[in-house]
Amino acid sequence: MNPQCARCGKVVYPTEKVNCLDKYWHKGCFHCEVCKMALNMNNYKGYEKKPYCNA
Repeated sequence: MNPQCARCGKVVYPTEKVNCLDKYWHKGCFHCEVCKMALNMNNYKGYEKKPYCNA
């Protein structure tokens, strides 16, 4: 069974899955909590299990 996205709650399929901060995300749902900038595995900072940009 496929996991649910931590942001939108919909099913995340393997081709669009980002596994980060002990959760699964759609690539489009993995963005900064504050400014909504798109993030990836190289430019995010995790705080309290939520993704943020460097700013």
